[in-house]
This record gives sequence, C-alpha cells and structure tokens, in this order.
Amino acid sequence: MKVGSARIDITPSLGIPMGGYWGRSGGAAEIGDALYARAVVFQLGKRRCALVSLDLVSISAETVGRMRARISARTDLASHSVMVCASHTHSGPLTLAYRGMGSVDESYVDRVISAVVESVAQACSVCEEARLYYARPPVQIGQNRRLPLGPTVEHAHVLWCEGAQGAIATLFQYACHPVVLGADNLKISGDFVGEAARLIERESKGTAHFFNGACGDINPRQTNADDSAVQSLGGELASAVLKARSEAQRLSAGQVNWHLHTVDLPLRPLKSLRKQSVILALKLLGRATLKRRDRGAVNAARARLRWAFDARSEQGNQARTFSIQYIAVGPLVFMGFEGELFARYQLEIEEAHPEVVVCGLANGCIGYVPTADEYERGGYEVDEAHKVYPGTRGVGPESEDIIRAAVEDALMRLSD
Repeated sequence: MKVGSARIDITPSLGIPMGGYWGRSGGAAEIGDALYARAVVFQLGKRRCALVSLDLVSISAETVGRMRARISARTDLASHSVMVCASHTHSGPLTLAYRGMGSVDESYVDRVISAVVESVAQACSVCEEARLYYARPPVQIGQNRRLPLGPTVEHAHVLWCEGAQGAIATLFQYACHPVVLGADNLKISGDFVGEAARLIERESKGTAHFFNGACGDINPRQTNADDSAVQSLGGELASAVLKARSEAQRLSAGQVNWHLHTVDLPLRPLKSLRKQSVILALKLLGRATLKRRDRGAVNAARARLRWAFDARSEQGNQARTFSIQYIAVGPLVFMGFEGELFARYQLEIEEAHPEVVVCGLANGCIGYVPTADEYERGGYEVDEAHKVYPGTRGVGPESEDIIRAAVEDALMRLSD
C-alpha cells in the first residue's frame, strides 16, 4: 500500500467570529496556535481514498460537497472516497451557521475549501510505499458530562503510516469535546487535541491527523481552563499515542474501499417548546439589554428568539438526512457519522466490530445524536442544542435503531 500526506495552514485573521459557544463577547482577539487542514491518501493499485482532518468546530455538508467536487476535478479520486472531519475545537473560527455566534465569513470558508483541495492533491503527489501499524492505547482524559458514572471512552485508536525514511502520518482518534478553553476565550486554538497533534508532529516528523469520536456527552476533565491545561492534556494524549507505537500491531494492506450511505432520521415534535422559548428569550433579552454590559447574554437571547421564529418554516419537515460513510484501509474501517454521537454508540459499535474507528462530525454536522435512553434525562444536548444548530429540531429517540441498522448494512456491503 502507498500513503501520502500533507498539511496546509488555515489559521484565520483576527476579528473573525468564533464558533463553539453562543453568546461570546466578540471575535478572535489573538492567535494562540496555528490551525491546519491535513490530508492523508491511501492507494492500493488504482484505488485511492482520502481522509481529511480540520482544526475547526464543524463544517456544513454543503461545504463538504464543494470540497469533494473540486478534489474529483483535480485528482482521480471518486467523490465518495473522500471523508472530511472536523476536530470540534471550540476555539476556532465560525464555519457553520450556528445561532448566536455571528455570521460565517464565506471568504474564509472558500479559503478552507481551497486548502483541503490542495492538501489532498499534495498528498496524492507524494504517495510512497508504506507499512501500517495499529494500536488502541488507554487514555483517560474525558468524562461523561451528563452522568458522573455515565459511558466514557477510555482509549484512543492510532494508525501509524511509515515509509522508507520514517513516519509519513499518524492518525489518532479519541472521543472528547475539545473544550479546555471556555466561552470567555477569544484566542484561536486547536485546544488540547491541536496541541497533541503539534507534539506528535514534532516528535515523529510526519503529519498528525486527529479524528474525534463519539464525543457528544464527553468533556475533558478540565474545562474553562487556560493554556497550561491545554498543554497538559494535549501532552497526555500525545504521550499515550507515541508510547503505544512500541506495542503496535503491523497491519496487512488488505484493501482500500469506501461507501457513503444516507438515512432519514425522524425529528422530535416542537409541541409548545417554541412558545416557551419566545417568552424566555424576550425575558433574557430584556434583562441583558437593561444591563447593557453583557453582550454575550444579549447574543444568546437573540439566538433563542431567532430559533423560535425559524421553527415556523420547518414545521412541515419530519426527518433530516444523515450520512454514514466508511473508508476501509486494510482491516481498519474509519466510519464517519454526520453529527455528535453519544459515547455509547462508539462503545457498542466497537464491541461488535473491533475493526471500526468511529469518527464524529464527519462530512458535516446535524447536531447531537443521543442514544434513545438519554431522552428522558433531557438536558442541554437533548432539549437546547438544536436551538444553536442551523436546523430547528433535534433528532428523535427512534434514530438509534435506524443508525444501528445502517451501520450493519454498511459493514455487510464491505464484506460482500
């Protein structure tokens, strides 16, 4: 098998609206560390596929479509052989139209698209014979943010690609929100996962590609913290990845394969939520306006109000399209899900299919995707987050069965 990789700087300019938290007081005021678009291409015979990782909070499916079209036009990669994943750093620029976070800078999105196309093209041009190694080291940075003893993923997935001159690329996956830096932070940063990638690249001399897992209900053990916590947790993750290399298992080339599958997930009914949200938003907006000091509170209240009125236009929609893609590299299957899945999805998929590496926020993001048992508990992810995302309703508990069936169908296609 041949492998090639490349990275291109996508650090934005100061002043750009930031994504991740609604109600921020302003745009980016400082550059903490550089952000990158990274691509790795796998080639076996005439078959090639690409995995792209972005140091961004998320991107839209429409943006991914534009990336794929331009990649296909410039290279011979099939459109559906390209998977694009966001790290979900909450300290990057706004690249998806979240409510309460300002307006997306479309010129910056165009720049990211060009960077992704260029990174894939460069990776294609430097493909070389490679050996693949895999390990699943223990990592205990994340914790369930909804339940003290709730499901948590306590391991990473790591794929090393090594050529004649050493490391080509290190792909590492871990399920956790990159939210060490909080809503008060106005510094551009890849957060702790960006720090981990930087340290791995410094040590290995190859590129380091982070893919988030089923992070929907997982936060790091330190949140609303500072740069020292970013460095500490990033160092802990990087150390686990690098240390596991000595215990890694060499993989056979096997195959390069891909498939893109879409399903319709049912939306939850609005019921009286819209009226309640209007009343609450008006109260919050009134209080915040009287104080005139809390710009964040004003933005958050306006976002709730905008959601309530946006909901009128979506009343007739009963389902949302959701994509599931796999990229098979040797015996491993990188399976991308277009949302923030809860951890139990990953744990149970891995238990049934150890070869699967779950990648969240892949090819877009429709919002949180809780498991069915979590709906009774309510909370931000179930009852509030859909007011932030571009849509107006979250997916319903019936979605779990649909997603699980789609996963089995995709893996069955792979085995045929």
